[in-house]
Amino acid sequence: MSLTLGGLVMACLVIGGGLWIKDHTAWFKRMRGGNAWSLTYQAGVVGGQGHATAVRYRFNPDRFEPAHLVKRLSRTPLPWSRNVLVNTGEPARVEVQPEGDAVATCRILLDGIRVVAEGKSPGPGRPAVCQVTTSSTPEKWPR
Repeated sequence: MSLTLGGLVMACLVIGGGLWIKDHTAWFKRMRGGNAWSLTYQAGVVGGQGHATAVRYRFNPDRFEPAHLVKRLSRTPLPWSRNVLVNTGEPARVEVQPEGDAVATCRILLDGIRVVAEGKSPGPGRPAVCQVTTSSTPEKWPR
């Protein structure tokens, strides 16, 4: 009887501890810093290949620092792609200015797979803009 009761208490402690750790992992990560999402910015042009006169994108150079940078590329061949880190709760943004009368497209992918933002030029020669605010909860991106 006491062996069964001891096993039951031990199982409850293990399960309860596991649930507590799962719920508090995000808090621990926020306390130690270093929370960032791995994103992929993509740019293209409708109809295949072309050039952008400018590509601007926002990223965090260091997952342990809150500061972000905005990088601007001049004439860039399309399609184009860049892997970046964006800290939790921060905006991710890419803007593509197509050359001439082309129509540009853009996408932001989470972990290189899931599309979390996409856009297209509102008209020929107009920029395509993709923007999303990253989840502020580490490891939990809203569906």
